[in-house]
Amino acid sequence: MLRLTMLGRAISLCLLFHAFQTEGIRLHHTINQLKNNDSRALDSVDGPTKQNMISLNSNLIMVTSSRQDSSSYDEPCFAVHQTTPRGPGNNYYGFHATMDVYGHELKPGQGSSTGIWVNHNGNGVTSVLNAISVGWHIYPDHYGDSHPHFYTHWTRDGYKETGCINMDCPGFVRANGAVIAPGAVIHPVSDVPEGHIQNITLKVLKDKTSGDWWVYYGFNTIPTGVGYFPNSLFTYLAEKANQVAFGAYVINDKTLPTPPMGSGALPNGGQGRAASFTNLRFIDQDGNSSPITADLPELVTEEKCHSITPIDNAECFYGGPGGCVK
Repeated sequence: MLRLTMLGRAISLCLLFHAFQTEGIRLHHTINQLKNNDSRALDSVDGPTKQNMISLNSNLIMVTSSRQDSSSYDEPCFAVHQTTPRGPGNNYYGFHATMDVYGHELKPGQGSSTGIWVNHNGNGVTSVLNAISVGWHIYPDHYGDSHPHFYTHWTRDGYKETGCINMDCPGFVRANGAVIAPGAVIHPVSDVPEGHIQNITLKVLKDKTSGDWWVYYGFNTIPTGVGYFPNSLFTYLAEKANQVAFGAYVINDKTLPTPPMGSGALPNGGQGRAASFTNLRFIDQDGNSSPITADLPELVTEEKCHSITPIDNAECFYGGPGGCVK
């Protein structure tokens, strides 16, 4: 449980770092310098952004030092699209996506996850991050098996004290008669050689009446409500989200290579069929959805092992074989 909490915090840091970068600040060298406490890096960043960078650096150090297995685990590898969290037009009330589901034989110490994030970054400091994540993942360390599981995850303080995966703590409320519960195995999975693709459609939607964040799930079908995160769980997300993201990440013990992502095929030039996101849609305050018609910034950390394509007609491809040893 602690490992997943620390992973969530590492993910929030990566998304926040990249959000600053996509707003026009060249931070890829700055981040590395901050990690090494190089004061020259801070000299190139001014005003509120500088303060946020200091806070993020402190949180990064805290995450690294407090993770029980920090000496053995690498940082997660990402292939993600995301919006930037600033600007008057960044008001989101939900997100919709369809994604393929695949099976892989992973070892303890490896994890592979595909999902969507609905966040509010507050003032940009990770300790105030409100986040909801849903999707599918394979985590032998958590479940004791190598099957894909439907998951939910939430926090209102950057995974510092609040939130958990699935229903491991009070938070997510399962609806009566729901077709699935968080943590359940997804079966069957896609069979790439045979061309049989199994997919799940997920929707996270802020209910206009109650203000609760509802999660919808459908296996090869239209999604239905499976439960909700009460509005009272959150601070910033109690009103709206200001960032959405979707994609995948993998984690690994330093003694092991990175595991496969998605189907295990690269989206460009890889053998086999790459995993996909389709029917990508933003949801507005009235519950109306609209397809994503323009590309979004991407975060890819190990291109030779995992990647994601630009968005075209509300869909994209992602994934990779893994095998990186960092």
